[in-house]
Amino acid sequence: MSPPLISRSPDLARLKEDGYEVEIRANHLVLRNVPYVNAKREVKRGLLVSTLNLAGQVTAKPDTHVALFAGEHPCDRHGRPLIKIVNGSSRQSLGDGLVVDHSFSSKPASGYQDYHHKMTTYADILSSHAAAIDPTATAKTFRVIEADDPDSVFEYLDTASSRAGIYALSQKLALPRVAIIGLGGTGSYVLDLVAKTPVHEIHLFDGDHYLQHNAFRSPGAATLAELKTTPKKVHYFRDRYAPMRRNIVAHDFHIDAANADCLNGMTFVFLCVDRGDAKRPIIEKLEALGVPFVDVGMGIDLVNDKLQGIVRTTTSTDRMRVHVRDKKRIGLSAAAAENLYAKNIQIADLNALNAALAVIKWKKLFGFYLDLDDEHHCTYTLDGNMLLNEDKS
Repeated sequence: MSPPLISRSPDLARLKEDGYEVEIRANHLVLRNVPYVNAKREVKRGLLVSTLNLAGQVTAKPDTHVALFAGEHPCDRHGRPLIKIVNGSSRQSLGDGLVVDHSFSSKPASGYQDYHHKMTTYADILSSHAAAIDPTATAKTFRVIEADDPDSVFEYLDTASSRAGIYALSQKLALPRVAIIGLGGTGSYVLDLVAKTPVHEIHLFDGDHYLQHNAFRSPGAATLAELKTTPKKVHYFRDRYAPMRRNIVAHDFHIDAANADCLNGMTFVFLCVDRGDAKRPIIEKLEALGVPFVDVGMGIDLVNDKLQGIVRTTTSTDRMRVHVRDKKRIGLSAAAAENLYAKNIQIADLNALNAALAVIKWKKLFGFYLDLDDEHHCTYTLDGNMLLNEDKS
């Protein structure tokens, strides 16, 4: 049985979303850790099992109301056998180490509509008696669920999207390759946000090492031992997010005119580099390839013991690119590029805001968020808390 059956079948996926421990084993549907009461009025845990009726690679309506159970003879809260649902008791091996002890029969008038209906009905019958003895007894354990699809980019299921009912919408962001160029303060926060989306491959480009000052303007918390090894930024962040997701590709070099071909095949690029002269060959290559990108930057200055300045997000797509040069939205020379930014006044919250604005724009471009203005240049001014949209296509 293909493990992705669970994620492809709405009824099985809903069982997982509700917190049940779901498994496909020996061609059977298994709910683990279902609480029940034994003859001694002890709360125990057993396996609730059902055969599967399939229509191709998804479940169909259950073709039998019978369920199986592995455990002692289930009883009510007083220790009396549940004879109304138990219609047979004999040990039976179903294969792959799955052994059951009892069969259940409880049929609604119109039958079970799907496997969520069937399994939760039997689980509720058993656990209601267990909860009368131990109010904490529930089959909804919400244990961390490993991704059951070998093609998934995640090591465990994105239940946040499915619980919010936006799983299908989030698939609009399942792009083949997204690049993040520059993993300083803003670039690292971009990674933190993009890593939680179903992008197939995330490519990181940066030739610098991850040093102590980086730890104070990037997400998470580096250990002292990690800092002492002075890893390359791309390796540090790749390994930091590896427990959550796959396909983060590290490129430990800076991009210039000589190696810009490495951007071939990218679907979208986040450009998080502060030097304008370093941006020029990258932007020229992306324009030649027709790849949309978002460039970020900030100009923060210290005035009268307070910080003031602007956080900038500039977008370039095939619909609008001329503003990058004609309006000088992005400085492309060493002298002109972000002269305030060159002072290196960066604060983690502003880096995070800059990254959030860039990622929100990316999500707008690919239809995840509604975009009425289609702005290609956005600035946030600290003094006045003003957000301004310009360069609308």
